Amino acid sequence: MQSLGTSQVSAPSDNYGKGFSRLKYDMCNDDPGILKLMGESAFGDALTSLMGREVFFTQGLGFELEKNKSTGAPWHVGSQSFGYQRREDWGYTLWTPLCQINKQQRGGMKYISKDLLSGEFVYQQINLVPEYLKQRIEAGAELSWEHFSAMKNDIINSPEMLALLDHFATEDTFELGDALLFDKYVLHGSVPLGDGPIPSRLAYVLRFSSTDAQYDKNRVEQLGYPRGVFNYTVPSNYNETVASVDGEKIYESSYFDGSREERTLTPAAG
Repeated sequence: MQSLGTSQVSAPSDNYGKGFSRLKYDMCNDDPGILKLMGESAFGDALTSLMGREVFFTQGLGFELEKNKSTGAPWHVGSQSFGYQRREDWGYTLWTPLCQINKQQRGGMKYISKDLLSGEFVYQQINLVPEYLKQRIEAGAELSWEHFSAMKNDIINSPEMLALLDHFATEDTFELGDALLFDKYVLHGSVPLGDGPIPSRLAYVLRFSSTDAQYDKNRVEQLGYPRGVFNYTVPSNYNETVASVDGEKIYESSYFDGSREERTLTPAAG
């Protein structure tokens, strides 16, 4: 990449996660309280009965929306968050708001049932973008951050797709203690927090991978390529550090030595 030449690319115009008032990756990844929760039979049985497979806790995240200001995340899938594993491997998100979500002030999550439209195609599309960029730049094309960002994000957030997705979207209400579980192929996005008594909406996210998921070193490197070209950062280096050998089971990585069993949710017998 040192041979590309600075005239061929331009720096990004904004920071990752700009739609949130606060955003934190790798939050409580090794927190004793979170790991203790993984060992609660009611918690594990409930989640694995819905997932239908053995999984393990990988990463925690925190998000905040400020009233009448934050836009949150547009329609997306977890292409970066699950970028360390093969596209076909299972991954799950448990999204928990830390306040009530009602129909008046809103501030929750919108999503599309996979029975209507699966987001797996977004992983396929995004997998093509880094190689496209590399080939075009090496051929002498001048590409900007805006060009890359549009290719990555704007296909599912174009006016035409927005109209379609928003029309068929589901938007739930939440009482304290309610949570939303969805797999990595579910298209989803933030709903802004409007007028009402709550000044900001905090949410905590738990991510899980199936215990047979394999490290995809090529995907990690491909996702990292635009960061080197356009000189921007993402808020976590998890994908680069959770494992290192292509094809190894992520569950067996030394990254989880000392807490592997605590992280594991196994379906109840029978």
